Amino acid sequence: MSLLPKEVLDKKPLTISEAMKILQERSEESELSYWQRVAFEHAMQNARIEPEESREILGKLRKQFDLTELSAFTIANILPPSPEELKDLLQKEPKMLTETEINKMFDIIKPYIEKFQKEK
Repeated sequence: MSLLPKEVLDKKPLTISEAMKILQERSEESELSYWQRVAFEHAMQNARIEPEESREILGKLRKQFDLTELSAFTIANILPPSPEELKDLLQKEPKMLTETEINKMFDIIKPYIEKFQKEK
C-alpha cells in the first residue's frame, strides 16, 4: 500500500511556517504518513514566524527588490539575523544588490526577527 498521493492537485512553494500549518491541520483530520510526520517535526523545529507573516515578507521583498522566488523564500524561512548574513544568502541573485538595498531589505525583516527572538 502506497502512502503517497496518486496525483498532484497543486504545486506551489511554501514557507516552513505555511507547511507546518497545513500539516497541523492535516494531522487533526487523519494520521500523517511517516514522511509527513518527518516534515511536520522539521517544520515545528524551524518555523520562526506565523504563515501570514512569512507571506508578508515574501510580498514585500519580491515587490520592492525584484528578488527571485528562491531567494525570497530562503530569507522568509531563515530570517538572517544581520545584514551580513542576508548578503550571504543573496549571493546567487542574478542582480547585484547594493549595500543600501541590503540594509533596506534587512529593515523589512528586522521586526519579524525581533518578534521571534522575544518569543523564544
